[in-house]
Amino acid sequence: MGVRGSVISLLAVVVLVAAAPASADEALAAALNQVAQDYLAAYESEDAEGTLRTIHSNSPEYEKTRSRLASQFPEQDVAVTLVEFRYIGHDDEFAYARFRLKTVSDAEDFANNVIDAVALFHQEDGVWKFWSDHVIGVELIE
Repeated sequence: MGVRGSVISLLAVVVLVAAAPASADEALAAALNQVAQDYLAAYESEDAEGTLRTIHSNSPEYEKTRSRLASQFPEQDVAVTLVEFRYIGHDDEFAYARFRLKTVSDAEDFANNVIDAVALFHQEDGVWKFWSDHVIGVELIE
């Protein structure tokens, strides 16, 4: 094969190895984005069980969310839109993303807003689910 053939083969391997994480990261980013979309669709439909299916059952947020959903749906008529979703990365246990949610309502006592937050995701039975989130900031809007 010669030196030139070996270098070309080595370059091909380097390119394939370098491309694999990007496509794996793209697939993970798409899966996490889908979790967020599923959460919002269930929330918008006031489907408490569907909303909870997107949250890891061992998450520190699970029980708190479950108890809040029961009161939120009858009290609030809000529209929530995912404005932005950016995959950040992952380690051996968790995946991370940053997102912005726009929440609006016609209710007089509701402040329309855009929340900037980061979320942690963790797999449960091979399925990515929300683990927790942290609000970075809130922008009030008209």
